Amino acid sequence: MKVSLEDLRALPQQRLRVAFNESLPNSEAIKPILGDLVISVSASGAQVVGRVQTLLKLSCHRCLAPFFQALSLELDERFVYEDYLRGESKDNRERELLKEDFVEAIPYAGVIDVSDVVYQAVTLATPSYCSCGADCPGPPKSKNEAPQGKSPVEDGCDVKSEEPMVIDPRWKNLKTLFSNEET
Repeated sequence: MKVSLEDLRALPQQRLRVAFNESLPNSEAIKPILGDLVISVSASGAQVVGRVQTLLKLSCHRCLAPFFQALSLELDERFVYEDYLRGESKDNRERELLKEDFVEAIPYAGVIDVSDVVYQAVTLATPSYCSCGADCPGPPKSKNEAPQGKSPVEDGCDVKSEEPMVIDPRWKNLKTLFSNEET
């Protein structure tokens, strides 16, 4: 969904209320992203505010099992006209960045891609480390791992595998660093 700033400025209140309902490709969202957005323009730029929600399908990073997570987030994306940014005096002193400093430049006669704004917000809100919950079973058990509370020797398991260990050739040079130690 794209909105022209010229068309937006032609509206009586210079704002447009949009019921957003789109499926975005290349995202973890398995349901369409739904939300209510308000797109408005001012003398210095444009703004997209609102709330969107969807359902994500993620994979747990511990047990690798898929799980679903609801996502609901507030949007507040600001765009500043390129001409307005060039007219501001730039203070070169070091200072702390404020929330108002994080804006995107846009031409005065530009177009806002609302779908891209929502896609970026959903992507940034998707957790970088995923866990299916507090009762996650953890990583899959290996065949040589002993049951909890017992050592492999007590359990009668042979820790050494009969299959020779294959070392990735890219790690071969590391052997030279530890030549005195047993591999």
